[in-house]
Amino acid sequence: MSDPLAGSPIAVRLHALAAAGVLGPAALERALELTGRRPTATSWYRFARFQLIILGTVLAVAGAIFFIAANWDVFSPQARMGLAAAAMASATLAGGWIGLDKLSGRAAALAGGLLFGPLMALVGQVYQTGADAYELFLAWSLVLAGYALAIRFAGAWITALLLGVVTIYLWIDQALGSHPFETPGLWVSLAGAAALTALGLARRVTRRGADAIGGIALVLGWCIGFAHGATAIGIDGWPSGQGLALLLALAQAAGMLLLGRRIGDLGLERGGVAFLFGLLTVAEGKLIFDVLDAKVGGLLVMGVLLSVQGYAGGEWFRARRPAEEEAT
Repeated sequence: MSDPLAGSPIAVRLHALAAAGVLGPAALERALELTGRRPTATSWYRFARFQLIILGTVLAVAGAIFFIAANWDVFSPQARMGLAAAAMASATLAGGWIGLDKLSGRAAALAGGLLFGPLMALVGQVYQTGADAYELFLAWSLVLAGYALAIRFAGAWITALLLGVVTIYLWIDQALGSHPFETPGLWVSLAGAAALTALGLARRVTRRGADAIGGIALVLGWCIGFAHGATAIGIDGWPSGQGLALLLALAQAAGMLLLGRRIGDLGLERGGVAFLFGLLTVAEGKLIFDVLDAKVGGLLVMGVLLSVQGYAGGEWFRARRPAEEEAT
């Protein structure tokens, strides 16, 4: 039998010791605080401070936009652009003055980057440049990426990443005249999903910890890949590119599962298994309700299959958990 105190102290072991009577309630609380498993007043303060500063930044940017919109008839077109440019410059300078080594300074600079988008929208509206929306979002995402490089703030990178994804799908619609589930837009969407997944997995391997940028990239790639895989399973006739879409979805799931197992990341393994189970559920629904044309009986069969999948997944997680804890 392995020593319950072997390895780093984690909440599961501490609770097990408490259940065995080794640790009393007071000792358990103290141990959880020392290992960082129990929120303290300091940790709550840091959490609330971060959330409130980011929320205040977003609300300040929204307030600036709504102020110009509410006084649209009061200001001339040049005044509107001037106000937006002044707000952007002021926020950026305020960030530099406060200090980019402080959260408040980085948040202020981020507000400057966020205000670039409304400024470009005003320029296009006033001068009727004829630019498509994807060109605006492309410029906005590039500027925010520049801000992210300067201020070294994950929130700026995440915002630039989200704007980049929006740019891709606007480009598919406006420049290619297509949509993500038919070629050629399908190829672009699949390439985006593959790139996001590769970015997320690469950062997961190199960082080996909490990484918001990699996590967001992985979730975005997961969602896009799953949407394409599910569509490929459910669609009739398999138009051009749907086979590749399904292969990419399966490759994403397998990559998450195998890489998570290799580096000992149970969360990544769970994501891969959930991906595979989701695709399997879509395939079961296609077979039962479309191919076999089952009605009421199909609902019963589907319920049984989902129950079996849930049980199998739960047993797999239980079997994997001890190995993950020993690795910890």
